[in-house]
Amino acid sequence: MHNSSQTLDTNQGKAAPSSTAWLAMISLFLGAACIQLVIMRCLNGKMAPQAFAAVLEQHIRTEEVPAALKSLAIFFTPHITILTYSLHFAILLAGVLLILRVLMTLGALLMFVSFIVLWGFTYMGENSWFFEFLSPALYALVLAVSICSFTPNIQKPSDQASSHPTPYHQRLLGSILAPDISFLSWCLWVIVASSVLFAIFLMSRNGGNHILLASLLSSITIAALAILSKFLDRYRMIFQTEQSNLLVGHWINLFTITIGVMLIFQVYEDSLLNWFTVEGYRGLVKSYVEYGNTPLWFRNALAWVAEHANIFMPIQRIFEVSAAICMVILVFRFPIVLLTTGLFAILSFTEFGVTNVWPPTPGKPPAWVFELLLTTLVSLTCGLYYFFDMLKHKSWRYCLLGSKIFDSISRFDKRLLFSLFFMLWIIALSTPPTSKESDILALHLTFLSIVPLFYILLHIDRFRIENK
Repeated sequence: MHNSSQTLDTNQGKAAPSSTAWLAMISLFLGAACIQLVIMRCLNGKMAPQAFAAVLEQHIRTEEVPAALKSLAIFFTPHITILTYSLHFAILLAGVLLILRVLMTLGALLMFVSFIVLWGFTYMGENSWFFEFLSPALYALVLAVSICSFTPNIQKPSDQASSHPTPYHQRLLGSILAPDISFLSWCLWVIVASSVLFAIFLMSRNGGNHILLASLLSSITIAALAILSKFLDRYRMIFQTEQSNLLVGHWINLFTITIGVMLIFQVYEDSLLNWFTVEGYRGLVKSYVEYGNTPLWFRNALAWVAEHANIFMPIQRIFEVSAAICMVILVFRFPIVLLTTGLFAILSFTEFGVTNVWPPTPGKPPAWVFELLLTTLVSLTCGLYYFFDMLKHKSWRYCLLGSKIFDSISRFDKRLLFSLFFMLWIIALSTPPTSKESDILALHLTFLSIVPLFYILLHIDRFRIENK
């Protein structure tokens, strides 16, 4: 059975790999983050119920915590053991399913719920970035919805236009990620990638007193699951329909908008923290030089950047603002997303081994390696998709504006969206933030900014190229 299903579209697969492979790549990255997080938390003691109980106790005693979150903390405290182990088991299971690309929707939903719980109970801690767990949760949600949207058909070997529905069990197995790569070549690529991950995990200092063990277990487990996922390809189908090509583009766009909104928030928060001043920027870069775990040559380069903060600070600020706007309104998708990926990669590398506590304090746990690295990988996937999509059209207009985003939405629905956005904007303008914390202020300012950007996104859609 599996041999016939694999060869059904072999010739087509060599000419044009499955469009759903882009979503499968994002699934692989999300799964790797889940696996590494569970192993790291297990070895550094954060999986212990006592550690999680301390977090809940802090939420109960902190006045700034929202009342709903405080009520949840009070409810979960008597059941802390069950909550802790169930939560980490769900993250582990999500990671396995996402890397194997089996029951991807279930894996993505498990990751979404688990990371929302982690975000709710940790985002107000001193050693947590606002988007540390929120970004992975949003990526997982988009992935879950995108996989549910596909009802692909498999073309028969003949040239006839007829097709037959994909068997349900093969839909659960997902699509082939790389049909042109042999099993041996895949294994070699996985070994190379896992070696790079091992080096990254070491530099991140994740794992507490068991950094080497955590790095080894994480990279080996991810590699083993990735190799097993390739073995399962013999049971999968190659999904190739025009509908799926169009749908993938829409979901990649949603990933891009999500990253753009996150970047807008970060621009506001960095401004509120005075990191977009010359002295603040210089102090931030110097902290990376002093506390980072990057090679000496890179820290020397950072020291040089700190000396010229008056030049690099405005450049980075202008680029981040421009990139955030372009990613939300979806213009210049190919160059902007790839350039932003480069920025994310540099920032990820710079922050290896540095705590999120400001100013950095020796002895505090380092930041989670995937808190920005995962966004880098998702952004890279989106940028590569736009690059290959642009090569097919070879049009400057397509490079600037891309294809239509709302081609299936009626004018009436667009008017409803305009009205809804306008009402939400008026409510936000008339309701000041309840707290002066930088996160709350940045969140409020972000919402006020993205509503006009969504208006622009809807308006310029009339000038984009029709989907074909």
